[in-house]
Amino acid sequence: MIHDMNAGDPVKEIGKILKKIRFERNLTLDNVSTLTGVSKTMLGQIERGVSVPTISVLWKIAKGLQISLSTLFNEPTQQYTPANILEDMQPVYDENNQMLLYNIFPFNPFSGFEYFYIILEPGAIHHSDPHRNSVEEYIIVTEGTLTLQIGDQLFTMEAPSKINFHSNVTHCYANHTDQRVVFQNIMKY
Repeated sequence: MIHDMNAGDPVKEIGKILKKIRFERNLTLDNVSTLTGVSKTMLGQIERGVSVPTISVLWKIAKGLQISLSTLFNEPTQQYTPANILEDMQPVYDENNQMLLYNIFPFNPFSGFEYFYIILEPGAIHHSDPHRNSVEEYIIVTEGTLTLQIGDQLFTMEAPSKINFHSNVTHCYANHTDQRVVFQNIMKY
């Protein structure tokens, strides 16, 4: 059995969707270029899956073709399915079962972020190695008191509180209390 190595590749999928829409509307690359303000060369590269379009290019295409941005991602136009995080989702546990991590919105290369819901039980400590220079973390503490160390700086964050930082340094999340800590972590790439 032969597997398509590009199946599920968002860049290839966007190209296929763009080409399908163009053919359905009997448009040439020149026509689409005129409608969207995106060069014919760039549109051809996107259709072939050899160029990764920026979000601004995708917006131009969507606006010019009068389609939703989610159409280019082949997402249903209506995604209204609420989920109870604690009941409907499976967490990942640390080695001591003291940290529960729920990957609420997994990484998508077009959104550029992922979103975690994290519970630290009393006594939990999680050390994180530095990430790439371009990664920024947004922390929102919604329950309890989080102790956050970023490099040499130490922060005590009592709910409700927030902080953001470039995570290119060692950082540590800890719960030094006898109550659980709940916080959200948005990783922007």
